[in-house]
Amino acid sequence: MKFKLDFNIDESEVKFDHSDEIILIGSCFSTEIANKLILNGFNAEVNPFGTLFHPSAILNVLKSSVSNDSNVFIKQSDDVFHSWDSAGGVYGMSEVELRERVKEIRKSLKKSIESAKVLIITFGTAWGYQHNQLKCIVGNCHKENQNQFTKVLSTVSELENDWVLLFNEMKSLNPELNVIFTVSPVRHKKDGLIENNRSKARLIELVHRIVDKTTATYFPSYEILIDELRDYRFYSEDLVHPSQAAVDYVWSQFENSFCSHETKMLSQEVQRIKRSESHKTLYPNSKADKSMKEMVSKKKEQILLKYPFLNI
Repeated sequence: MKFKLDFNIDESEVKFDHSDEIILIGSCFSTEIANKLILNGFNAEVNPFGTLFHPSAILNVLKSSVSNDSNVFIKQSDDVFHSWDSAGGVYGMSEVELRERVKEIRKSLKKSIESAKVLIITFGTAWGYQHNQLKCIVGNCHKENQNQFTKVLSTVSELENDWVLLFNEMKSLNPELNVIFTVSPVRHKKDGLIENNRSKARLIELVHRIVDKTTATYFPSYEILIDELRDYRFYSEDLVHPSQAAVDYVWSQFENSFCSHETKMLSQEVQRIKRSESHKTLYPNSKADKSMKEMVSKKKEQILLKYPFLNI
């Protein structure tokens, strides 16, 4: 008797290893995958503009970085200044400070795009908040009065062409760049469950249209959780975000698809070293404790001599 649908994911033609630079941008699910990459010794840069959920918000920060755009739409709250394109973690204590910070992040992100092997983009929702004056979907409302925005459900057709153009711009900067799209399995229950499903359907269709028109790749994290795992025991207490077990399972599928056997073996070695480093002994500074620390330190030195690019 079978209790779940099997979901076999083919190995991707796209492969990356620990020596490759990886960028992740998008919803909080991007952060989950980035954490797994970092835990396994990869060099990953995640959400330099903060967590972004809507395809237009993600496109805006990528496009402004690639095109060297110097315009920054600024919002002031008392003595704190934010950018409408970015999440709340990007701020300045003056307009000049914020403007320079945003420009530096854009410059750094463009440099990363020019050298990275992989860019992983995770869409979270097709529901966006359009600023009534700026006439664009913002990355974050920054707790501003909601009457300044119009909530919209973006259509696939209005997003598709801009994303294909952006993809081609990024590939012209770095022909070796591999772009992997995924749709976050996190439910946006504040929009309502029916509205969330409408949103996810549009995101899935958008991603597949982009993939059909480019060399981009799709990874089915949404389908793994919704169709294969398909049980609330794979969600955290809020019944919205994936549990750690679910994240671990999605990661294992992701790793099997994009990493070689040798890369996975190296990841396991990195994990063993990190676990040993974080181990807390009952008797700090004892002979056994010092001996263990020396052994771990020696293993770390040896692996870094062989693989100096490891994030360990």
